[in-house]
Amino acid sequence: MINVNKEVYTELQAINENIKVFPENFINSSTILPCITYLEYSNLDTLTGDSMEYSEVIILVKVWSKDYNELMVNALLIDAKMKPIGYDREFGSILFNDGVGQYILRYKGLGFNTK
Repeated sequence: MINVNKEVYTELQAINENIKVFPENFINSSTILPCITYLEYSNLDTLTGDSMEYSEVIILVKVWSKDYNELMVNALLIDAKMKPIGYDREFGSILFNDGVGQYILRYKGLGFNTK
């Protein structure tokens, strides 16, 4: 299992200095929008050798905003940050509830670590 949280957080935080980034479980109804949250959804060891280990990693990223266009723009910026660090978008869906929108994005990548 490979810890990718620091790398993901660093990339997401670089998107826009005016948008805060939080782990998914650290927000509540008083969180200022727009914001971005992330969650390591899956981290499965796929291959372990003498000097390297590989894991298939799935990261869920959510853009939160009251503005639809802001959701769309930030989703594309997130795509642009996740791709260079090895994550491809597998899924995206927009939900609105009580005037607050979430663009839910799922990314999959193959991480590796040297032992």
